[in-house]
Amino acid sequence: MNPAIADLAGYCHPQPHYFNNRARINHLIDRYLSIHILNERFADLPHQFEHPQPRPWQPIHWNAIHPQQIVGIRPELFLLVISGAAEIEAPIRSYSHESWCYLRSFHAPMARFMGGEIGEHHQAAMPGVWEKEERQHRPAFSKIYQQLTGKKLVMLPNSVADYCPSTDPWTDMQNHVMARIATEWSAASTYLWLLAHATGELQRAIAQPLQDEVNHLAKFWGFSRWAFGTAFSRQVCQCFGSLLPLLLHHSRERTVNQGLHQEVRLLTDLPLVLELGFTFASVIAKLHTWDQELCLPYLTAVLGEPLYPSRELELV
Repeated sequence: MNPAIADLAGYCHPQPHYFNNRARINHLIDRYLSIHILNERFADLPHQFEHPQPRPWQPIHWNAIHPQQIVGIRPELFLLVISGAAEIEAPIRSYSHESWCYLRSFHAPMARFMGGEIGEHHQAAMPGVWEKEERQHRPAFSKIYQQLTGKKLVMLPNSVADYCPSTDPWTDMQNHVMARIATEWSAASTYLWLLAHATGELQRAIAQPLQDEVNHLAKFWGFSRWAFGTAFSRQVCQCFGSLLPLLLHHSRERTVNQGLHQEVRLLTDLPLVLELGFTFASVIAKLHTWDQELCLPYLTAVLGEPLYPSRELELV
């Protein structure tokens, strides 16, 4: 591969070292998580409440994806992350219904954005925008895996925690929103990292679900700042606290299904672990810069009077 070739992450080095990869990650964050993009995605939320339309994907030329487009990482580790992404993205209907249950009594438009229209017996009558966008991810990662290996992906099962209300529905809803932000943060960071280790059509394919995750991260982050008025540092701590149980849950399921030994191989690759940590931290740093623009007048202009002064609602 010619070292002068440029792609979505900047210059693609034939044998990149750690700092080359960091530069590519920074380039991708500037490209896909600019303040303009985050503002645009959040400000689109009221329009999505009234006129829901999923974000259109750019065409993907699946046959143009090949293993030589993996950059600076052992192919088996890249494939491990791709397969893990497909598994986590699989039960989207369960994710969306769980969100609908937590949000429905506090913010019906956001509940519809997540879970769509729900019938009287809690069956899905019409999927929400979030579900329509997210349900494209598992097939995309499965196709990527098949193009890179010539084999169909046999996914390990992945379950979703059921709706578990307590005697404090407001706190339940707030905790769920923080957990949803944590999953969007994790997905966006992981896909950015994959993009830094890809080029060509492989990279362009992964960029499609990445843009969905950034879209959802911006919408949920802005919604949470408007709904709860939580300080940035506390919100980050809550998100990090939600992320750890989610990662442990997925790891336990992979252990039961004999998949954990593969993840251990990834964790013993120190440069890659450092890159992942750098990516997660850099996404939070970008959110911090954007968060400083999310003052109360701006939030009110987008979504109206904030939700947090009214806490008397109860679940029906």
